[in-house]
Parts: sequence; C-alpha cells; structure tokens
Amino acid sequence: MTRISNEKLAKLLHEAGREAVMKKKTVVASLGLETPNKFLEWDEIHEDAKEGRRIQARYILKRYAMYSKDY
Repeated sequence: MTRISNEKLAKLLHEAGREAVMKKKTVVASLGLETPNKFLEWDEIHEDAKEGRRIQARYILKRYAMYSKDY
C-alpha cells in the first residue's frame, strides 16, 4: 500500500460530494440558494474550489495516516 497524496485525497473529497450535489443536500441548497443542475468534474471547477479541497485534504492528512489500496 502507498500513502495517499494530498492531491489524490482532494480529488476523492470532491468526488465524495457528487451524491450530495445530485440530491441537493448541500450547504448552498440548505440556505435556499440556487444550486447547479449537474456535478462539475474536477477539471471543470475553478482553481479556488480545488484549493478548498486541497486545504481539507491537508487538514485530514495531518491527523491521519491514509493509504490507497493497490488493486
């Protein structure tokens, strides 16, 4: 097993939000604001949004040792 990189975890965190976006179970939706009709892929989102995911990933990786499964 190899230790997961910050970038990989950031992308996984982004992907983890797919179902919430599709079901409109997001912070934006809970505030009654207009939400997107589709989930934006990693390469479609703004660099600021990517950096937000990277910040979340760094926070987690500073606290937990995470490894990716080798398939």
